[in-house]
Amino acid sequence: MTDTEACERLLARLAAVRWDDHEAEERHAKSRGLLALEYLRRMAIWADALGVPRRWPFFDLAVVFEPSVETDPTWLQRLEAGVGRELGSLTEQVLTDMFRWASLGDHPKERFPDFDDPYEPMVQVFERGGEIYPGHGFIELLAAPVPYRRITERLTQPPFPIDRATLDEVDENERLRTEKSLTRQAAKRAEQGRP
Repeated sequence: MTDTEACERLLARLAAVRWDDHEAEERHAKSRGLLALEYLRRMAIWADALGVPRRWPFFDLAVVFEPSVETDPTWLQRLEAGVGRELGSLTEQVLTDMFRWASLGDHPKERFPDFDDPYEPMVQVFERGGEIYPGHGFIELLAAPVPYRRITERLTQPPFPIDRATLDEVDENERLRTEKSLTRQAAKRAEQGRP
């Protein structure tokens, strides 16, 4: 049985993403990096619990969890039709499994009630600035790559709160830090008589 309503809710969120918003990508660089780390942590927990640590970090979690789950390409097709272009390969891979996961409805929560939604951090990565790109051992983001590291490291990583207020505060603190650093550099150049 497919939870079509959950897939529709996910599609609505993803359809609202401004996939080519480089300004948002830059403005939310810090929070996107932390969200990517939280995604890696959550996927590590699920991979470990399901006995597939070697397949981490990017694997078809929904298929591992429920091998009979169907892949309905309509969801990704509808999203890309709204975006007006095909999305990148890693983004498409993650989105495809997100829709499969959503189609499972409450089944994962019933089996693992204490586990967090594995894909929520990545949904927010997209919402705060668009796509992710494949790297060699990294999730490539605009500002800085996020290293996969070893699954054992991600399993011991403390959880990061992903509520909007916390994420906005992280980005604002980073903006202020960068602003202060640029001001100090400009003052130092001025002292040295350089432009």
